[in-house]
Amino acid sequence: MAIKTAAVWGSPGSGTTLTTIKIAKALANLKKNVIVVGCDDQTPLLPLLLPSTSELPSLGDALAADQLSQIEALRHCVQYVKNQYISLLGYRLGENVLSYPEYTLQRASELFSHLRGLADFVLIDCSSNLDNVLTAAALKQADVTFKVLNADPKSLVYFQSAAPLLLRDSGYRYGEQTNILNNVLSSQDVDPAREVVGKIAYTLPHVPELKDQYDRGELLEAVFGKTARQYETGIRKLVMEVMVHEPEHGIVRRGKPAVGDVSGTA
Repeated sequence: MAIKTAAVWGSPGSGTTLTTIKIAKALANLKKNVIVVGCDDQTPLLPLLLPSTSELPSLGDALAADQLSQIEALRHCVQYVKNQYISLLGYRLGENVLSYPEYTLQRASELFSHLRGLADFVLIDCSSNLDNVLTAAALKQADVTFKVLNADPKSLVYFQSAAPLLLRDSGYRYGEQTNILNNVLSSQDVDPAREVVGKIAYTLPHVPELKDQYDRGELLEAVFGKTARQYETGIRKLVMEVMVHEPEHGIVRRGKPAVGDVSGTA
């Protein structure tokens, strides 16, 4: 199956946003066009990645539109100024769940269907709140779901509580999700994580510099050091094996940005 849309979901604080952006960066390095959608209406995506920018178009406006067309979805995408291959769609600073009218699961699914035709890949940074409608639609509609967890009790308890909810509905395909064990310290025992979620497909090490990047809104910048190299190797391996289906030594196919002209203005 061709992978076009990927949902990145996990426990609170597990690093889903960071993982999503690093996957987007790896795809952009391959000259792939990516739209990143931030589902969280409690911690909006745009101010985390574009902290110095205001008056941006909001995902909430798109979802509240009378008719949600592909053009309408495109108008609300904001090009990541530091990378022409990445565009963002999320909530603005100061917005929350009450900022816009309620929308349906059908409207959320409609949005993701429109986005599929606008870029090579759509990455959906899901909320850990399973009542979030965008997250529910993403987990059901995405071609692949990356489940991000940490090797700590809080993260594992979350999945022990969430799993029964998702297993009730086969549409969530809980057992087919790709498990990423993130932010692992060299001294941590990862066996409890395997006992809770099963096979761990990818393990990403703890890299202190990544928190600094996140705090500065500079997740596209390079990080250095041994663990940083291990982290980037893990992300690249994940992208090549799951998203692109090409060996790492293969030829990079060049392309022109599909959403490169998106300025974020109406």
